[in-house]
Amino acid sequence: MIEDSVYVVCPLCGADDYRLRFPATVSPGEEKKIEYYRCTSHHLGRHEDIVQCNRCGMVYNNPQPDPEALLNVYKEVEDPLYREESRARERTFKRSLDQLQRFIKPPGRLLDVGCYTGVFMKVAAAEGWEVEGVELSSWAANIARKTGFEKVYEKPLEQLALPGESFDVITLWDVIEHLSHPAEMLRNVYCLLKPGGVVAFSTHMVDSWAVRFLGTRYPFFMDMHVVHFSRKTTKRMLAQEGYELLKIKSHHRILRTGYFLEKLHHKVRIRPARSVVNWLSRRKWLADRFIGIGLLGLVNIFARKAKSREHRA
Repeated sequence: MIEDSVYVVCPLCGADDYRLRFPATVSPGEEKKIEYYRCTSHHLGRHEDIVQCNRCGMVYNNPQPDPEALLNVYKEVEDPLYREESRARERTFKRSLDQLQRFIKPPGRLLDVGCYTGVFMKVAAAEGWEVEGVELSSWAANIARKTGFEKVYEKPLEQLALPGESFDVITLWDVIEHLSHPAEMLRNVYCLLKPGGVVAFSTHMVDSWAVRFLGTRYPFFMDMHVVHFSRKTTKRMLAQEGYELLKIKSHHRILRTGYFLEKLHHKVRIRPARSVVNWLSRRKWLADRFIGIGLLGLVNIFARKAKSREHRA
């Protein structure tokens, strides 16, 4: 549970000059329960005030959870539902890996930051990558190890004594939006990547049509998502940290239909509609099918490390 929040400056340019972009959907001082920080959280669209920097245009939550308290919450998170949905996650990660391998192919060393239970590591290892992971949740890290991946580190990346320029690829799937200091993360990644190495991450785009249409109720505006990138701010952050942007690709999630309907059930407010969704979710012939979900402003971003520090913007 997180009780304390702090006001922050822009995570991209450091300015303390902003305007309100999306008003909070939670009450001031409302407690944030640990369940809000599960990967499979149903608490979509609940967030503090979301502001936009008047200097660089970066969008971020202000206030944000206290960083130390947030770190402790992530260490304690358990998420059994995620394990139940592993087959769908594998399909999603296979699509993302296929996109990644257009820019760099195995064999090579791959570090998955925020590896959770090791689903992407499993997919990447099957393609010939030598994989390691970083995961704060002790519950998830232990599952990843039991899956067969011994090198799963339970510390923030900046606290690990990993050798510099030792990885060909570093991935951060659904991670960067959780970070109060995303540029600092990319700086640490830069140091660990070999020259010409590739960083890949997924996130939501705040300049997408879905955000324009849904506004403050956009589902990926959540307690645990504290920064929100546009294409402009993504390009700026990558350039200033020494990366060449390779591609921004639309990201489609593969979900089990029953899981999707369960999520929908938590959001539908009209009672007859909730009853229909609930009825559909109980039809096994439908619930166990897979569907692709797109058009929600989700993207995969791929960038290459400059061959030398002199290329940094």
